[in-house]
Amino acid sequence: MYVDPAYTSRRCSQCGHIDRNNRVGQATFACRACGFLANADDNASHNIARKGETVWTAGRESRVPATP
Repeated sequence: MYVDPAYTSRRCSQCGHIDRNNRVGQATFACRACGFLANADDNASHNIARKGETVWTAGRESRVPATP
């Protein structure tokens, strides 16, 4: 299933706050709103999983975008 990865590395998996400054470094995520700290890849993977679950439970067909 394709999940659009837009903003998954900037979105807090705990409170949903999106800010480019949440991504402190390549490996560190620190939410500016709630203070949640995590490995940046772990945080993004939780966001991708949540997006995928939303698509799946809604019964929508998920298609990979066409590449030029």
